[in-house]
Amino acid sequence: MPSRILEERIRTRAYELYEQRGMRGGHALDDWLQAELELSGPKALPQEPSVESPSLSEAEFKRRIYEKYKGHFDHFYRLHQLAEWALVEYGALTKDEYHATVQLILPRALKSFDSIRRLCEIASSEDAAVILRSLLNLLAVTRWISVDSKRRAKKYLAWYWVQMHHDAEFFADVVPSEFIADIEKHYDRVKPQFEYRDGNGKIRMPKQWYQPEVHSIFDMFKEVGLEKQYEEGYKPLSGIEHSDCMSYFAMLREAERSDGKTQLAVQSDMFVPHYLRNAFQYFADIFRICNQTMALADPEHFEKIVTAGIAFYKADMKAKGLNP
Repeated sequence: MPSRILEERIRTRAYELYEQRGMRGGHALDDWLQAELELSGPKALPQEPSVESPSLSEAEFKRRIYEKYKGHFDHFYRLHQLAEWALVEYGALTKDEYHATVQLILPRALKSFDSIRRLCEIASSEDAAVILRSLLNLLAVTRWISVDSKRRAKKYLAWYWVQMHHDAEFFADVVPSEFIADIEKHYDRVKPQFEYRDGNGKIRMPKQWYQPEVHSIFDMFKEVGLEKQYEEGYKPLSGIEHSDCMSYFAMLREAERSDGKTQLAVQSDMFVPHYLRNAFQYFADIFRICNQTMALADPEHFEKIVTAGIAFYKADMKAKGLNP
């Protein structure tokens, strides 16, 4: 059976097991392993590494990371299961530009949310950080559009043709002429939405779809009440994405030193709980906004999952002497 099909069947069966237990959390990994056992046999279960093995198998490493941060993963899994199942069951038609926008945003957010979890399971924290930054950026965009949903969603979607026009000009030698003609037609149609006059009265086209209403991503964050998240999350995570020296902090901070040698902590899990917590909060906010339009999930059930998750993460931070 193709791996993708098998994985989807395992995921569906795991959710069924979750429902059979009354949707009580704390057993996400057990449900997954039980579903693997039922659908693909004993070989699907993680194997213990042999005594002679110099390193852990990936499955065993993931299991140890999960056990170390069980609560963090369980709340994460619970929200992911709800969102994924809701999208699978969703079949409503697009009503307007804003509806179309949130239909695009939520699956994109879910993929980022899931990717962060997968990378945290193997302690690839630097890569998780890059996607976490992208998810935070998407949260700011989602909030900002929702403030003036009809007009901003229309611009958000229309920018597709502005970008296509730019790319077609840049790659003119490889883009078929019939495609260029179609792109030009749509570009001419949407261009008036973005044109504005500068201080000298000249007509300009902005470099980004949200300009000149806001001039930068920081302005957007500030306008939707995410200035703190920008300073404490977006800026530090940008350093990791752009490979600044601080992107190696965890590997250096947890490096092992013996016999005059230093062994970098390449698979450091220092930031795993922080990235899971932040991803949970960012995705929950996006899901809440989209759910108000798409009616994907029962709001009461959704808020119950989110409230429990936030309470756990706050308690965990306080226990570590951190300010939630």
